[in-house]
Amino acid sequence: MSADPAFRGFVETTLDALLIFEGCRRGLLPKITRRLQEFEKRALVVSGAVFVFDEEETGIKRWTDGLSWSPSRTLGNFLVYRELDKKAGTGAGGDENGMEDGLDELPTGGDPIAGPSSGRSQPASSARRRTLVGSLTSTYRFRSDGLVKKTISLAGLHMIGYYRIEDVTSGRLRTPSSHAELISLEVSSDFLSPTHFRVPPIVEIASDGHLTYKGEADAPMSPLTRSGSSQGFTTPALGGPVSWT
Repeated sequence: MSADPAFRGFVETTLDALLIFEGCRRGLLPKITRRLQEFEKRALVVSGAVFVFDEEETGIKRWTDGLSWSPSRTLGNFLVYRELDKKAGTGAGGDENGMEDGLDELPTGGDPIAGPSSGRSQPASSARRRTLVGSLTSTYRFRSDGLVKKTISLAGLHMIGYYRIEDVTSGRLRTPSSHAELISLEVSSDFLSPTHFRVPPIVEIASDGHLTYKGEADAPMSPLTRSGSSQGFTTPALGGPVSWT
């Protein structure tokens, strides 16, 4: 029974997530088939680990990893959480929800990232920081070298990715779409229904109803998307049954 991550890297965009889901659907990438044991959580839940599981196949209703997390925030089609500093207090009993009343607000300064040539940490730009942690920049006591957890659910599959901000900004973690063997995959129509997304990607609809991925909804318009042959959809927010904290 597999406990291996499906991918090691950073899932940045909706396309990245779709490629991982497609790779798992085809059996090219492994899915979790059972809950992680405690020793596996300590060994496998690290920066760059991306896990995928099928809720029906595994019976997993609540993903747990043994860490303390902030409440979730929406980031496009994803939910993001930040690891909390247990020493500063993470709520009654230090549970994994990581919620606590009356936490001191932190300064809104940048998270540590590696400078391009200095070899030491420098503040990240506010815009770049928000692409990695959303609105989780203050209010909670985050662990200084802690992980970010990024999740998405699609057609019964659930993905949980972990990363450290510095690992992303320094280029240590590659995205799925930067791998030739993954970017060449055609994403199944089953994954492209607009009802799956808060921010549906741009898709091309064939005469037989087949859907083909064409781009991110917030990407610059291309000649193809201007031509009318592709369409972006607006749908209500997702409401999944699985708890990620």
